[in-house]
Amino acid sequence: MTIYILSILLLFALSYLELNVAMSPATKKALSLFVYVFLVLQVGLRWETGTDWDPYLQRFESIDSFSSALPSLMSPEYGYNIAVWLVKLVFSGYSAFLLIHATVYYYLIFNSVKRYTGMLFLPLMLFYCYTMGVEGSNKELIAVAIGLYALRYICDGRKIYFFLLIALACMFHTSAAILLLFPLFNRKIRLRMLLLLLVCSIAIGASQLPVLIFTIIGNSLGEGESLKVIHYLGYSTDPYLNTGLSIAGLVKRIVLLTLFFYNRRALSEKLRYYNVMLNGYIAGVMIYFLFANSLLIMVARGDLYFNVLEPLLLASQVHLLTRRSSRLVMASALCVFSFILFFQSISPYPDLFLPYKGLFINNDYFRTMH
Repeated sequence: MTIYILSILLLFALSYLELNVAMSPATKKALSLFVYVFLVLQVGLRWETGTDWDPYLQRFESIDSFSSALPSLMSPEYGYNIAVWLVKLVFSGYSAFLLIHATVYYYLIFNSVKRYTGMLFLPLMLFYCYTMGVEGSNKELIAVAIGLYALRYICDGRKIYFFLLIALACMFHTSAAILLLFPLFNRKIRLRMLLLLLVCSIAIGASQLPVLIFTIIGNSLGEGESLKVIHYLGYSTDPYLNTGLSIAGLVKRIVLLTLFFYNRRALSEKLRYYNVMLNGYIAGVMIYFLFANSLLIMVARGDLYFNVLEPLLLASQVHLLTRRSSRLVMASALCVFSFILFFQSISPYPDLFLPYKGLFINNDYFRTMH
């Protein structure tokens, strides 16, 4: 638990410095590099910590040639397999792969967070806590990071780059295809349209239409996707997916969406990417309403691509504050909120994260993996 607390408090302290102290570019770069290396080592050197540890370890060990990395009926996302194969040409250990994975993942996250919010440490603190519960979902996390990085190309008018990156993300996790919705949201959504979208999402979500459409589309894409449909429909009773599908989760989304939408005009003038981030978050809320009553896997998987924008949007609100004291109060409140997010994130399987076990920390601790 110590390493998680240290990480949050470190990011909080650096957030206060970033928001209130004039630092030279060299100092900012040095602090960013320090945090980057710290997080890469924390994630890359973990052992038996995080979700899906055994399946990913077994997959790594099973890939020993190019032919074994090629797509199969149950493993069509061969981008990850090819990445494993390339790493194993040089390194044989799984930890070497995790370090490289973490290096690429956090490079994409750091670059995106700083570009979209105009700062680094405050949104990163929230992002760290928000995503901790899916740490270990190697394929999906890379797909999420690539998708987040691709967001800039919509605003920049370079959609071909966006589509190429989404194609790359789909090679790691096919659920990234949901990000193709992003270009449709590169506009300012009026309040009346927002309310209409939410009401329609609630109405459709209350019916069996989402399951019917999901089944028809999946079955029409071939045997592999048909098997996935059956597999995903079986997740309806999974305790991990039921976590967060509550009144508290609903209220949080509505309150934050109201806040983000209310401040859109002021923050859009300060942050070039604010509006497209907001629209992506709206898409995530719609997915929640559409599938929370029927396809929990869509909430857990597809919603993640859009909900990672929540910590970025929430941290961006600090730009509306001009007084140092106000910024400190907000940063402190977000630090407390980060701890809440952290425990909420790992709550389905806390024993997979507590204590943190790595190659050099708690390496004699015996953990029973799920």
